[in-house]
Amino acid sequence: MSNELASTELLVAIEKSCEYLYAPEGSLSEGQREKIRSHFQQLFQWMDGSYHLELLLEPGEFDWPSFYQSMKQFFPQFAWLKAQTEEPKYGKQMYRFDFVPLVFRKSGFPFAVHLEESLAQQFALSAEEALKHGEQLIQELAEQNFSSNKKDEKPLPPIKNAEEKTQAAEHSIDLVQKEDDKQETQSKARLRAVNQKLEMVIEKLELSMLYSGIQYFNQERKEESDWDKQIKISLREYTYLLQKARFLEQMWNLNGELVNKTEKMTVTGNKLVYERDQVKQIKANLSARDIHFVLYECQVIESRAKVHARPWFRKPYVKLMKMDYDNLLGKAAYFDLLQGESSILEKMVREQKDQPAKTAEEVG
Repeated sequence: MSNELASTELLVAIEKSCEYLYAPEGSLSEGQREKIRSHFQQLFQWMDGSYHLELLLEPGEFDWPSFYQSMKQFFPQFAWLKAQTEEPKYGKQMYRFDFVPLVFRKSGFPFAVHLEESLAQQFALSAEEALKHGEQLIQELAEQNFSSNKKDEKPLPPIKNAEEKTQAAEHSIDLVQKEDDKQETQSKARLRAVNQKLEMVIEKLELSMLYSGIQYFNQERKEESDWDKQIKISLREYTYLLQKARFLEQMWNLNGELVNKTEKMTVTGNKLVYERDQVKQIKANLSARDIHFVLYECQVIESRAKVHARPWFRKPYVKLMKMDYDNLLGKAAYFDLLQGESSILEKMVREQKDQPAKTAEEVG
């Protein structure tokens, strides 16, 4: 490449991407940053771990700064090093972008260089699907920032009178308006499709929460001798379970209101009749007094748990008694059960409202 457009020093770019990867765990200390610099400096002494992306473009205008910025935004786990180009050859322009694909790992040194794993981690997809998604995204970003001048427009004859000028302007505005309307229609269609897909995902998630809650309470409970054993769980799991336990009373109250609303609704033929009967049996074993006692139990568990928020190059974790962990699991499962039932009841209420009111003739 004969023309360097932009460049960032290797270790600076890598450190920035490592900082992004480590953000869910906290901020990197100066000692951690020094280890990162030392590790990758030694690694790149023996091998070139960088990759590069090449774009071969037809004659036209390419907004490479905007494209480069978009790549940094959509691929934050890549340490972007350099943007280059060269004089057009055989009627085509070549652009090259160098980067280091980084991935966060739980064991060993937390940061490594691996293209497929990095893409899979960024997009939460399998390696094969993430690679296809990445290629498609790059192509779309390149197309958005490229305008072709392949078709040369012929000069139009001069318009002499004001009327012709006005007609031309109106025609131009009409075409622009039609194009805007077309884009708006397409955008709305895409949005509807995304919303429908999201609703299906949410519904499946809510049902899975209901079934997992039923399954948890249907398991046989045995008295365990190691109830006082100290165990480790991730800070994320501990926070997740504790939040569900704290909001259990609110979910209980909301669920009660929905049950009262839907008591007179018929659910004949509904596949969830059996599941709702199971939920009723489980709820019958817990009183309102037990629910009101939950917040105090959470405070006791918090006072005994030990949070290790910033272990060296490890994810934050919590040490607590097995008895307290089992207690939180039970409360979280009950929260899931109530939330799953509430979702079904809310859907019943919505469907009832959406049904057209019967006319006097139909009632007669």
